[in-house]
Amino acid sequence: MNSPSGPANKSVKSFQRRLWDRFVAPSPEIQQPDQRRQAALLTGFLLGTIVVAVAAELVTLSFADWENYQGWRVTLVMVVVLGLLYRLSRTRHTRPTAMASIVLMSAAVFAAGLAEPRGILGGLMDFLILPLWLGSLYLTLSQLAVLVLLDLAALLALPWLAPDVALDYVLVGPVTFLLGTSILLFVITIHRDRLEQDRQAELIRKEAESQREAARAHALLRVAERLNAQMDLETLFEVICEEITQALDTPASTLALYEPGMERMVTVAGVGLPAAALQLFPRYPLDVYKSAIGQLGDVFAAADIPATVGSIDMQVYRDLNCRSIAVATICYNDEIIGYVNAISLAERREFSGDELLLLRGIADQAALALINTRLYKDARRRLENLQALRAIDIAITANHDLADMLAVALEQITNRLDVDAAAILIFNRASQRFEFAAGRGFSTQTLKFTGLKLGEGMAGRAAQERRILHVPDLVNDPKSLIQAPALQKEGFVSYFAAPLIVADEVRGVLEVFHRTLLDPEREWLDFLEALSGQTAIAIENSSLFDDLLRSHAELFEAYDSTIEGWSHALDLRDRETEGHTRRVTELTLKLARAMGLEGGALVHIRRGALLHDIGKMGIPDDILLKEGPLTDEEWVIMRRHPVFAFEMLNSIRYLRPALEIPYAHHEKWDGSGYPFGLEGEQIPFSARIFSVVDVWDALTSDRPYRQALSRADALAHIEGQAGKHFDPQVVERFLPLVREANELSATSQAGM
Repeated sequence: MNSPSGPANKSVKSFQRRLWDRFVAPSPEIQQPDQRRQAALLTGFLLGTIVVAVAAELVTLSFADWENYQGWRVTLVMVVVLGLLYRLSRTRHTRPTAMASIVLMSAAVFAAGLAEPRGILGGLMDFLILPLWLGSLYLTLSQLAVLVLLDLAALLALPWLAPDVALDYVLVGPVTFLLGTSILLFVITIHRDRLEQDRQAELIRKEAESQREAARAHALLRVAERLNAQMDLETLFEVICEEITQALDTPASTLALYEPGMERMVTVAGVGLPAAALQLFPRYPLDVYKSAIGQLGDVFAAADIPATVGSIDMQVYRDLNCRSIAVATICYNDEIIGYVNAISLAERREFSGDELLLLRGIADQAALALINTRLYKDARRRLENLQALRAIDIAITANHDLADMLAVALEQITNRLDVDAAAILIFNRASQRFEFAAGRGFSTQTLKFTGLKLGEGMAGRAAQERRILHVPDLVNDPKSLIQAPALQKEGFVSYFAAPLIVADEVRGVLEVFHRTLLDPEREWLDFLEALSGQTAIAIENSSLFDDLLRSHAELFEAYDSTIEGWSHALDLRDRETEGHTRRVTELTLKLARAMGLEGGALVHIRRGALLHDIGKMGIPDDILLKEGPLTDEEWVIMRRHPVFAFEMLNSIRYLRPALEIPYAHHEKWDGSGYPFGLEGEQIPFSARIFSVVDVWDALTSDRPYRQALSRADALAHIEGQAGKHFDPQVVERFLPLVREANELSATSQAGM
């Protein structure tokens, strides 16, 4: 909550600010802070002097009882002159105004004394302190001394110029005061000048330091921008060395990094030295390096490289003609991750403190860049590992062919693990052996004949022990796989065997081979285990899919066998049409193919043809088996068999697509058929195809109540019913199909 005096204080400050801007503030043309302060001081001094002069004159006029007093005239002139100087002080001409003010004010004091000698006796000469003080601010010591001497000379001349003023009074009063005051001003001025010199020297020092810091910051910023732009470690190593040589203006530099597994510092990059020289630098143990920097500090330099630094052997630097060296340790979170060197060759170099600070800054930037690049590399590797697992997963879900899935898995395994070869052995439950299923990266085919029992060989042991087995050196391990001639020809050195386990059951073994020594980290082994798991799932998925296909085929065969059984049972019941179902089914499928149908549609047409008269099972025997003509009432019942077929089969889901033929094969193109009186394309296409074949078979088959028609008469009847009973397009395709079959049959009989 604001205090009540807050607005009043703001108002007062605002009023003071307006007064300052109006009467004292220096010219905007003056930019330097020191010059602005001096200009404001001069302006304030002149303004104050005018106010004091006016006030003193008013007091004199009011209280001094002097006859014929004329001093006010001098005061008036002085005030006018000071007013002009005041106006001039508000411009950029500060120093000329100050010089003029000193001279004119000194002259005005003496003029006032001569005009009114009684003022001298009243202490008028004491006002000489004002131009002297102003002179101490704007004059040099020699100029100030001249001013004092002139004032003393003028004082000593007053008795000759003003007879009313005695010499002894001048010596006792004004001269003594002027001498004492001048000595004090000299002391103050000398001290002030020394302070100003010290201040200027400090400013220069700070400015130089600021410039050095700015240059260092600029260099570090440039280094940071370039280092942070690198995402490849090898490139980053080179960039670090290049930036050191550029920033410290040295011909050579090196970078060494800490190897956690080996507990040593290894030189990984360098600039300005022969490429082969990097292999010559000693690989210092971490403890030895820590001991050295414990004695010398994290950053140190040597103008002449000694043979040793602490316990570190430096002879190799001397052998390479390195003369001077600066070293900075690379740390991150108080952990040493390496060091950098700035090296001069033949020329001796004294590295300054600023240069060592810069080298330390570059080392810090290098630490961040190395950590960030490693994190990026690790993140990218993990992402690529996930993508590899995803690729195998996609292969599992999108492809059920085991060979294709294993090919994808092996491609991801060899690429992501960066190994030379890999093989997958699958456990054959029948033979109880691990048999070769797929391989990648092998130059021979010998592994295709692999057959190992559980516990036999490295692969069998990995499966038996249910863990990853590693042979780091196949050449020197007497129990290794190198005894196999095929592997000896391959030149493999490192070997891994990972069991493929799903639901606690071993489904196979993944073997990984490499032609050089391979000592992977924990993350690599974890990824190998993950890849093994995905491969095991691929094998299990393929096995399950094969089992599903086999079960589906068996079920499909059972369905068709059931349908054929129903059809055969119907033929046995109606001996007049025995063999009819088989014949019409075969011919309907031929006609359907000729009409362009294929695939699943033919399956449903076959089932529909087999079951086309299934509805007759609902017709009483006395009507179905009647030898004579049926009565009208009996025909009504007989014509319901398509409806009976629909009612019987509609509840069986897999037979619903085949219902078109059983319930619509008695419909006619002109709409005169039964049971629904459909016409034209309202009749299902499969039923239109079947109806032609059904009538054809009926016409060309003997019945108890008539003889079969000849093929020619039957074809003529079919052709005549096109557009009435039958779909004209179906008839158009049926006629050449039957004629072609007749010609083939006649040719066959003639050849017998």
